[in-house]
Amino acid sequence: MEWELLGIILAGLGSLYLWAFKLPYSIPHPQTSSHGRETRFDVLRGFAMIGIVMIHIHSYFQFFHPADTSVIRTTLFFSNLSRFSVPLFILTSAIFLRKKEGYWVSKIKNLLIPYTLASIIGYFIKYNDYTVLEFLQFYILGKVFAPFYFVPLLMQFYIFFYIFEKFLLNHQYTKVLLLVTFLVNLASNLGIFDSILPKDYHSISIFNYIFFFQLGIQIGLSKDEKHRPTENVSFLFGTFFFVFLFFLICFSGVYGIDFKNHHLIYPSFVFLAIWEILPKFNQKLATIVSFIGNNSLFIFLLHPFVIHTMHSFDPYSFGGPFLGYIVTLILNVGIPTGIAVIVQKGKSLYQSRHFVEPR
Repeated sequence: MEWELLGIILAGLGSLYLWAFKLPYSIPHPQTSSHGRETRFDVLRGFAMIGIVMIHIHSYFQFFHPADTSVIRTTLFFSNLSRFSVPLFILTSAIFLRKKEGYWVSKIKNLLIPYTLASIIGYFIKYNDYTVLEFLQFYILGKVFAPFYFVPLLMQFYIFFYIFEKFLLNHQYTKVLLLVTFLVNLASNLGIFDSILPKDYHSISIFNYIFFFQLGIQIGLSKDEKHRPTENVSFLFGTFFFVFLFFLICFSGVYGIDFKNHHLIYPSFVFLAIWEILPKFNQKLATIVSFIGNNSLFIFLLHPFVIHTMHSFDPYSFGGPFLGYIVTLILNVGIPTGIAVIVQKGKSLYQSRHFVEPR
């Protein structure tokens, strides 16, 4: 609650600053590029995917070296720093969401089938005693691997959107819905729904992330207001960054507190901050991160297999804590990304051989 309250106070002060000095600032909005894809959101998803890996690396190091306080507090800092990742995935998943022909076909083909295959394989690899009932429970709740809870969570949002699409996309209600979902999400973060909802449902509760879903819809409906951030706005983001960084160090390094994935203000702040620095971002690095974001499903589903296998090896065996962290990060992002490259090239080769127009 202390971290949530701090975020709300800082966000309130920032809003007051923008209002008092009449600084022009518009909500981020999508733009369709010449290739028909909004690559900036792929960059955001790329950062989020790397962040998810960093969260799990902390657990990996903690598993082997719980008594090595200095190292564990450092990995905890990077884990807490990355807690914007899941909210950012929910947000970007909602931006271009529309109920059109093939809505469920694409969700089943691109998400549910890969998740099902990964869950089946993962269940037989990770567990020793197999029962259909246990697998179905793990599958529905996303418990085969810890990160898999995201798929049942996202599927609930897809169902929610399919049912209430006309209401959610109505410009007349979007701002009111944004406020309502913020309050609902805040109530969920404070544990108000814990006694009402089944305990097994807590981890995949849509109330934990419903504000970010609605924020994504709001961004998807927004237009370019021709406002450009001024130096004062950049200064504001810079100031907030150092304030958050200070408290991240305190909470992680001093108190050893492990943050939740669904704090409200911190992920929203990181989203806006990254959005502001994207135009100044190194183009080559942005292309790499964008590719990771575009193929995030591969990394999301395959990374748990990599980190699970690595639990047979002490991370320090890769050259100590520092090199061990770097190697673990590279392997958990690089191996699934490499598989994504191979699959993409295979698809392109298959299409070029079977769909060439006859001469």
